[in-house]
This record gives sequence, structure tokens and C-alpha cells, in this order.
Amino acid sequence: MTLSKKLLQLTGWRAAILWGAVATLALRVVLGLIMGITWLILRPYLLPNNQSAEYMGLNFYTSPLAQASLGVWLRWDAIHHLNLARQGYLHLSEAESVFYPLYAGLTRLTTSVTGGDYTLAGLLVTTMAAWGAFACLFWVAENAYGPETARWSVGVLAIYPTAFFLIAPFTEALFLALTLGAFIAAYKQRWWLAGILGALASLTRGPGMLTSAALAWIAWEQWRSQNSRTVWKTLSILAGLALPILGGIAFLSWRAWVGFPPIGEVTRHFSGLILIDPVRGFTSALIQWVRIHDLQTTLDFFSALFFITMTAILVTKRRWRKPEWLIYVGLNLLLFLSKESFTASSLQSTARYVLALFPIYIVLGDWISRSRQSTRFIYFTLSSTALLLLSTLYVLWVFIG
Repeated sequence: MTLSKKLLQLTGWRAAILWGAVATLALRVVLGLIMGITWLILRPYLLPNNQSAEYMGLNFYTSPLAQASLGVWLRWDAIHHLNLARQGYLHLSEAESVFYPLYAGLTRLTTSVTGGDYTLAGLLVTTMAAWGAFACLFWVAENAYGPETARWSVGVLAIYPTAFFLIAPFTEALFLALTLGAFIAAYKQRWWLAGILGALASLTRGPGMLTSAALAWIAWEQWRSQNSRTVWKTLSILAGLALPILGGIAFLSWRAWVGFPPIGEVTRHFSGLILIDPVRGFTSALIQWVRIHDLQTTLDFFSALFFITMTAILVTKRRWRKPEWLIYVGLNLLLFLSKESFTASSLQSTARYVLALFPIYIVLGDWISRSRQSTRFIYFTLSSTALLLLSTLYVLWVFIG
């Protein structure tokens, strides 16, 4: 039996860990090489003011090799996250106070093994988090639809056009890994663990608090099917549902205690974003896209439109209609759409935020697993081409999300 056949026969956590490692390594190596080579080739032709940015004290790599391997990842919010890890909230402007603390905290801890290099530390954290996210995605997909769907689900997420954010110094991979971990713990009825992981997700990104609503459905189904309901079991479920909310509230309370303005006020002042109802938000984004047609608004608007469409498919197709998935995706989409801006894309960063909507990638993986080979080829060619294009644009300081 060949090695490839042996790998395909693996199931459970052994397969999940393996496929997670393969997907993460492939992204890190392939995208790292392409982004680094792109920078080395095009850097001499860039205008001087485009060759660096306001690094706010972060180490600015001067050697070509260091720039190609590490410096290419220092773009946009990555700089804010790493400076937050380096200096903390109280030594930065209130604009950085909208970022939740767990990723920065883990990055700071990791500098103990990187010799104080915050960029390398941040990349190590996201690499491990991406591995965990892919592995957990495999486990959830396999338990829902089988190992073949699980493998394709990992592949679909790995080649999604903005998947490079999973291995960049951003919070996407850590948030996704912790959220999926909370779902898995809930499915296994380990509610204290689900609550802890959910709380950590809420300390990574604010929408982690929404996960409690989806976990509540899992808890309700388990509660109905059980004959014996002990006090301890009830308390563990309540803790599992409460902790994700309490984690987010704890950070928001700390911000208020040290004197930072509400997050809505900060985003309005620095990003021009205001909260509105999701219908107006989507309509505003559509009007903005028709008027502007730039890359940022196009990516954000069509990302939202695609995931709205996929959510409708989840509702209509019985095979994919899992209530906890619908609750999770629906609430997150409503939050993404409840924004408006006149200074940037109204759906700002939605093209990146949708990486957290794991049920959609499982559904796509299940569809791909049952599709013709030609369909698979077309899908993977188009998606991976878009991934490579957006990755190179990210290197050149084009805002993607």
C-alpha cells in the first residue's frame, strides 16, 4: 500500500492533525515564497514612500532576505497587533484599544523563544493557530459528513482567496481555532472546556460572544435527549454558555475602567464606521460599490453577497441544515452587515472576517467531494489564483481586509 493511500485511510484526530499540518505548511511555504519573491522583484520599482510604513517602533528589516521572509507580513493591522504585543494598550493611542488582547498577549509570550523578534513571534503564533484551526475543521466536517468531506473542507479553506490572513500576524486563525474548539467541546458535552475556549475566542475578537447562542442550541438538543439531569451537569452547561459572553464583557469592562472611550466611538472617530441595521448596511454597501467599484469595496461586498447566498443554501438544503451552524453564521453575518462608512468600505474587512464562518467551508467541501473532477478543477483553479493574486497585492501595501 502506498503512503498516499495510507494517509487517505486515516480518520479521527490523527487524520485531523495530519491534514491540518499539511494545509498550514503548504500555505506557509507556497505563499511565503511567492510573496517574498514578489517583494524582491518589485521593491526597486516602488516609490520611496511605498517601501515602508509607520511601523511605530517595530523592527524594520533592512536586509533583502529578512524583508522577503519576515517583513512582507508587516502590513496594515498586523503592525497594530504586533505593536500592541510590544508596548501594551497604555502606551499606544486609543485606536489600538479596539483590538482584543489574546493574540497580542500570546505573541508577547512567544518572544521569549524568538529572541525578542515580535514579527517572528506573531508568525509562530498564527502558524500554530492555523494548524489547530485546520485540524478542528477536519474533525467537525468528518463527524458531520465523513472523511472525504473533511479533506475537501480543509482544502477549500486553505485556497480561499483571503486565506493568507490565517498565517499573517492577524487574529483570524486563533479566533477560528478557539471557536471550532468550543464547538467540538460542546459536541462532546465537555461544557466547561467549551466555555473556556469560547471565552478565549471572545478575548481574541469581540464576535466570540455570539458563539454562546449557537452553543445554546447544542445544549438544548443534548438536554432533551438525556434522561438524567444532574445539578452539576446543569451548572457545567450554564458555565459553557456564559463564559464566552463574560470573556468579552471582561475586556470591555477593563477598557472602560482604564478610561478608553466605547469601541463604537473609537471606530467612528478613526475609521468612520457607524453601526446601523443590517438591511441598511447591505443597501449602503451596494450603493457604495456601484458608485466606487474599487478593489476594497468589491471584495467586501461580494464576500458578503456570497456568504449570504451560501447561508440561504444552508437553510434550504436539508443535508446541510444544522441549526447551530445557521445561528452562528447568521449572527456573524448580521454583525458584518450592520456597518456603514463614508470614508472607507462600508463592509470594511468583511473579505477577511468571513474566514471565521467555518460551516460554509464544510458545506463547500461536501459539495466539492460529490462534484465531478472538472468542477473541482475549475473551482480550485479560480480560488487559488485569486489567493495568489491577493497575497501579492497585500505585499505591495494594497488594502485587502
